[in-house]
Amino acid sequence: MAAFDIETLVVGGGIAGLACAVHLKGHGRTVRLVERNDQLGGVIRTLDEGGYRIETGPNSLFLRPEDPLLEYLHQTGLDQEAVLAGKAGKRRFILKDGKSVPLPGSILEGITTPVLSFMGKMRVLREAFIPPYEPNPPDDPEIETVAHFVERRFGPEFLEWMIDPFVKGVYASTPETLSIEDTFPRLTAMEDRYGSVLRGALAMQFGPKPPRSPLTRSIFSFKGGMGRLPEGLSELLGTDAGTNAEVVGITQTPTGFRTALLFDEETYYLHSRHVVLAGNAIQSSELLQEICPEAVGPMTEIPYAPIAVISLGFSRKNVEHPLDGFGLLVPSREKRKILGILFSSSLFPDRAPEGQVLLTVFAGGMSNPKLAFAFDEDLIEIIGREVETILGTKGKPDFLRIQRWEGAIPQYTPGHRSRIERMTQALPNGLYLAGSYLSGVSVSQSFTSGIETARRILASPPEG
Repeated sequence: MAAFDIETLVVGGGIAGLACAVHLKGHGRTVRLVERNDQLGGVIRTLDEGGYRIETGPNSLFLRPEDPLLEYLHQTGLDQEAVLAGKAGKRRFILKDGKSVPLPGSILEGITTPVLSFMGKMRVLREAFIPPYEPNPPDDPEIETVAHFVERRFGPEFLEWMIDPFVKGVYASTPETLSIEDTFPRLTAMEDRYGSVLRGALAMQFGPKPPRSPLTRSIFSFKGGMGRLPEGLSELLGTDAGTNAEVVGITQTPTGFRTALLFDEETYYLHSRHVVLAGNAIQSSELLQEICPEAVGPMTEIPYAPIAVISLGFSRKNVEHPLDGFGLLVPSREKRKILGILFSSSLFPDRAPEGQVLLTVFAGGMSNPKLAFAFDEDLIEIIGREVETILGTKGKPDFLRIQRWEGAIPQYTPGHRSRIERMTQALPNGLYLAGSYLSGVSVSQSFTSGIETARRILASPPEG
């Protein structure tokens, strides 16, 4: 049995926990990060197998000029390892009537695209004249879903062919499931400020813009894959980060917290002034059962979409589709078994051997969660039929790997903001949360969540 003393303990070595820990350490605070698995990074993992470079989680990054992750890319030198997707990253496809159709990427393409009918396009333009939402009664506003908001402002066709596949690709969900104010707050903000999303978008297009770097103009990854991101951040922590250490209990003390850690079949106790729970909502709720049961209820109300990530390698000559883009999304109306396909080897170099291509297929999600856990042979057969009919693949893949994530993406269902407020208000002083279920599911948003938590801790005086 052993004891340690530290100012802040971060529980969870995903991107949010890493961000919180490196920010605190960079500002002179003593911090320790513990992760129960054998590596840091959470779902961000890059594997090199059979000549293929596989991403088992996020495949790329997209940053805004204000994202704090930019600073840490410079600090770690990862900005020098960045690989931009180029033209392929700007070209996306959806499946319509069984055929791969490019999504419009400009105003001209929006006019000529076959994705929307003439009447559908006219309905989109009419959005500028649709009045803002007026809840009835005004003092009891209904929390809109993404589906309700988009259909109200842009019409059913835009919802069906543009937003539905986008939501499936980002959230592995459906527009009817998610809250608009929590999922796409920029859209509701434009409606509130300008009375119209289109008018708001035009104002932003022609208004002043912050300086942009190459990393904020295109999606990108790294020469060694996305796994280089947690590797680079963990290098900043050094010995202040540990793996294979499971937190089995947290109790509050007069000066902070006493955390029990199980490591190598031995229990260690770590005393800290602050504790940051940076796992997903399910994991964090389990640790709060004894110390803060009031926060458990709203945390367990957050559903998670399960996902199976299937990596397929084919000879280039055995795929009819040109694969000249980011990938292909599948609208619900097409009634397919998959959520979408990434053309991984078209995006970045060194993803497949010479003469081969790498496809990444996503299945499961909120619309078909059982598929994510289907037997391997059943899943392989289903995915094989789908890519054959959609992309024109021939024969069995030369390479195949399946990665399953039970709690892949948190779902921001109506009432999400209220749940977050209830859980955070219930926490005792010194106990904090960070993670993708709080304020955004992307890599950059999860990173920002950790930074914001660190800033709240920094606002309190150091232990003296």
